[in-house]
Amino acid sequence: MNSNGWLEMNRGTAARDIIASLRCVAIHFPKGRRLQAVIDAYATLIPTDAWAFSYRRKEAVIGEFLSGDPHVVPERLGMVRAEVAARRSLVPLAAIGPPATRTEPYRHGLTVHLEDDRGGEGALLLLRDAHSGEFLIDDCFVLTEARAEVLRAIGTQAHFEGELTDLERARSRKAPGLVLLDDALNVEYVSKANRLRRIERWSCAGGRLPAAIERAVRELTVGWRDADQRVEAAFMPSPDLIVRVVPVERGRKYGVTLVLEPYESRSLLADAVRRFRLTNRELEVIALLFSGLGTPAMAKRLSISETTVNDHVKRLLAKTNSGNRTEMAATLLGWRGGTRLDG
Repeated sequence: MNSNGWLEMNRGTAARDIIASLRCVAIHFPKGRRLQAVIDAYATLIPTDAWAFSYRRKEAVIGEFLSGDPHVVPERLGMVRAEVAARRSLVPLAAIGPPATRTEPYRHGLTVHLEDDRGGEGALLLLRDAHSGEFLIDDCFVLTEARAEVLRAIGTQAHFEGELTDLERARSRKAPGLVLLDDALNVEYVSKANRLRRIERWSCAGGRLPAAIERAVRELTVGWRDADQRVEAAFMPSPDLIVRVVPVERGRKYGVTLVLEPYESRSLLADAVRRFRLTNRELEVIALLFSGLGTPAMAKRLSISETTVNDHVKRLLAKTNSGNRTEMAATLLGWRGGTRLDG
């Protein structure tokens, strides 16, 4: 075997080792840090002085991570965000290549572009100072071989667990409204979340609650002049709004706080359609799978061949990063019984 053959074999062995290490690295970290652990392992497969990672799916931040170094951290975060923004103007787009934007104070940069079939996109920006030298072909080879595994990890770790902090999760939800009332149910305060002094579609004109809401609150607060009878309650004046009625102690008197929480009935399959970009035919296949039908019965019901049914199932397994039909069903329903780390 010539030297080039040995080199390719050694590279292949190294790539398999790299992928195996990326698959197991997250096991030793708590859920909120698993994706960061994978990105850190990937970014340090080759020597770097600093790196920055940013990944979004639509408007949601899946993860933004930085290595530690003496330079100003926000600058590097701005660099990698610029790389993500600039990727659309790169034609043709190389999966791994030189940065499209400036990287000072670093002399050398290399960008790994990342994207998935559900609208997610991001980049890993690797940086070196002048004394560390340029990125070489071997560096690109190592990163290329492990890139697919990193994309799999992004899908697995960020799919249902998410990498958002508690505060980021809270900010992603519509803020509840607050209305403060005195013991006679006069409106004393309406939070800014309800602009123009409105509670959803109802107005608080004249310092009073809308008649329907006031009537419900009055019924729930009957007997509240007795402190022992002041118990939190809730009602739904409309299908898209929950109103919590909470007592507020004011010495011998009391007040009433209304917490208005927008409500949206969740359909698990509707969430799955949006998350996995399912087609109408794929939904039909899923519905028959959930009905317990096997491939022959599904083919007969849909008037297609068994081979075509199996092709649809294979695409669904790939979209959901599942190893079998049972795991796919659990993933589509959002069950978190276990996160696959073994490909």
